[in-house]
Amino acid sequence: MKLKVSLLLITVVGMVSLVWGAEWTDEFEGNKLDEAWDTTTDRPEKQGFVKVEGGKLLINEPGGNFGHTLKDGRPLILRDAPKGDFSISALLESDPEPPAKNYWIGLFVIGDAKDNAAMAKNWSVLTFGGSNGEVKALIGSMINDAWNDKGHFDTPEWPLYFKLEKKGTELKGFYKEKEKDNWTQVGGIWNDNMKNPEKVGLGFINNWGGGPDLTLIADFFTLEGDDVTPFAVEPQEKLSTTWGKLKQF
Repeated sequence: MKLKVSLLLITVVGMVSLVWGAEWTDEFEGNKLDEAWDTTTDRPEKQGFVKVEGGKLLINEPGGNFGHTLKDGRPLILRDAPKGDFSISALLESDPEPPAKNYWIGLFVIGDAKDNAAMAKNWSVLTFGGSNGEVKALIGSMINDAWNDKGHFDTPEWPLYFKLEKKGTELKGFYKEKEKDNWTQVGGIWNDNMKNPEKVGLGFINNWGGGPDLTLIADFFTLEGDDVTPFAVEPQEKLSTTWGKLKQF
């Protein structure tokens, strides 16, 4: 009997490691950012805000009128990128709601996070938005200060789940409408020449044309990879989901 109990405990521990060992998810509970988000940047005017409210992350930029080539800061919140292959995903929406008016916002991978000028030189994105009246996703990379646009693609209206996968220097983007849906790939595979990026996170490529007063809204943010440490405090629903998997096993 003791042997069976010991084997069960080993199995449970192994299953917990399997479920949590390679995933970090921030569900933006409470009223402040988790300490893992160690880099927050903004435009020089610093008129916007970053806050956690109602179980969501809000990144605001009220003035607009900046493009993709700026060097002096853009609205971003970032945390350390893991070593090796990884993916980042989030459930994202905007205020105002779609269709878009002259912006691209979403998921970011940053090559060098030393300062704003360094962050402007090498980054990769899967974002949503478009010109006036569009509902699209954009994929691309800034590689050594040169913008590489890999396409604008029609999507359903957000909120949408977005995921950016990075394997070596290759990237793939995906979206889906509901949690249980299969992922739909956005465009093809592209290469960003970044073997060891420093940061991952959320933010703005641009918000041109003098507006709108725009807020990027994230319901959660997940980082997955072999070198990922789980979130320090797992939300209750995650504990329930994991226990369900253990019982099923």
